[in-house]
Amino acid sequence: MRLRDSLRKGRPLLAVDMESNGFFHYPERVCLIQLCTETETVILDPFGVEDLAPLGDIFADGKIEKVFHACDYDLRSFDRDYGFRFRNLFDTYVAAQLLAPETPGLAGALGKYLDVVMEKSAKLQRSDWSRRPLAPNALEYAALDVTHLAALRDAMTRGLEEKGRLGWAEEEFSVLEGIRFDPPPPPEEACFSAKGTFDLSPEELAVFRELYLVREAEARRIDRPPFKVAGNDFLLEVSRNPRRPLREFGGVNRGWLERSERALRDAIERGRRAGPVTHPSRMKRSPNPWRDDSSARWRRLKEARQRKAAELNIAPSTLWPAACIDRLALDPSIAERELAGQNEFGVRNWQREVLGPELRKVLDSI
Repeated sequence: MRLRDSLRKGRPLLAVDMESNGFFHYPERVCLIQLCTETETVILDPFGVEDLAPLGDIFADGKIEKVFHACDYDLRSFDRDYGFRFRNLFDTYVAAQLLAPETPGLAGALGKYLDVVMEKSAKLQRSDWSRRPLAPNALEYAALDVTHLAALRDAMTRGLEEKGRLGWAEEEFSVLEGIRFDPPPPPEEACFSAKGTFDLSPEELAVFRELYLVREAEARRIDRPPFKVAGNDFLLEVSRNPRRPLREFGGVNRGWLERSERALRDAIERGRRAGPVTHPSRMKRSPNPWRDDSSARWRRLKEARQRKAAELNIAPSTLWPAACIDRLALDPSIAERELAGQNEFGVRNWQREVLGPELRKVLDSI
């Protein structure tokens, strides 16, 4: 593979980015892979390559550093489509969060650390990357995402070393290696996560579920995102007002509505015959665990985190996860295990070293 030859000749470092087509197709796919070594930039068309296994070998090679900006989504997408695994990562977004959280975006980081002005077209940002051929200006746009990543990585590494935070970043990068794609739940369950469904009555929720399934089937049939078939607001309003003419509702593709009015009416009728459906969140509800003492503990813990985050100039959520603050406030008996480094809690070692003593003081004083 030519790319591996390029890596042998220069520094074993590869800047990586990808583009997908989730705004235009359903389900989405990786459509473009941007790669940059010290000597060349490569735009790889995954549709035109029969075997991407050699690229997967490079990604998994711990001797080659892979540089991303905000890699979480990319890693999940690569895992979903190809089962790729990554070792030896550097994420400039994570580094920015540990250095200057006010400029975590790629354009802001390039301006701050390299004095590079990155002008990105909003029109090209919403390109359908699955189209072929791609226009030259679209390819140039895509290449910009990796062109400066190696230099940005070097500048940020110096900044992390100066602040004594390189070890923090390396621990975060190590955690990123474990990111995997989580398959979505089946549509029969996914429908309940739509915003607004919790407020529907059980009878309305039964109708919504059937409408959601019809929309899901149509989105897959025509290879278009569900929101381009019909918005959730359309499904919600029809569920609340099932007897109204469907043409009176907005937020739906009119062509699909005309073709599928009978199918939608059948779905409404199936929902009404199915009987009431209880939202899963209602079934899982338990008595409110927050008492006066746990609420007071939560406020004190958050204040301690806020003070230390301001002192270090990093985001409070980066310093210590909000869910862990909640857990300590509700059950201080777990403090010894959590602050001592039990991996089950998801708190990093550097976080425990930096904030752990402050949190322990708060818990001991209450």
